[in-house]
Amino acid sequence: MRIAFIGGTGEEGMGLAYRFARAGHECVIGSRSRERAEAAVAELREKDDKLALAGATNDAAAAEAELVVVTTPFDAQAATLPPLADALAGKLVVSTVVPMRFAEGRASLVPVPEGSAAQQQQALLPRSTVVAAFQNLSARKLLRGAALEADVVVCADDAAAKARIMKLAADIEGVRGIDGGPLANAGLVEGITVLLVAINRAYKTQAGIRIAGV
Repeated sequence: MRIAFIGGTGEEGMGLAYRFARAGHECVIGSRSRERAEAAVAELREKDDKLALAGATNDAAAAEAELVVVTTPFDAQAATLPPLADALAGKLVVSTVVPMRFAEGRASLVPVPEGSAAQQQQALLPRSTVVAAFQNLSARKLLRGAALEADVVVCADDAAAKARIMKLAADIEGVRGIDGGPLANAGLVEGITVLLVAINRAYKTQAGIRIAGV
């Protein structure tokens, strides 16, 4: 599958692109700057020069991809996504975005009028199908390439789209996809990331989540 990462030059976008490329997918890292995207690809190719990776502008990446993963900072998505609406029409769009801010050394969740970053994406991209997933995975662990012990909670209103992303999550070694219900639940999952930041700081680790009893 050809997967594009919008705003993919940050750690989360690069980490997911690295893992999915290792699983055999063709991944395109998108950025406002093609040069920056190509620099991110070059960095990942230092880990494995056989990976199917390419760099492109966000609009080119969106147009070429079968599946699109949004990894922009929350503050950037309202400006980044509307110009891509035509290229993303009819496509599956995955939101990894967390509306989080840092102040005085603490992380907090930013209120979103639509309810969550993922729901805002759906409002910005009404002709796309938005699925929320991957918000709680450690970008550093993804980039290191070691096996993860983590669940990815997937929220969507479209059952088939949700199942598809749950299956995709399993392409990352050690990860399970968990059905998290409708897209309205995405805000709950996004909030877990803020909790993990506090846990990671207290225990000096890169924690993830596991759902017991499933």
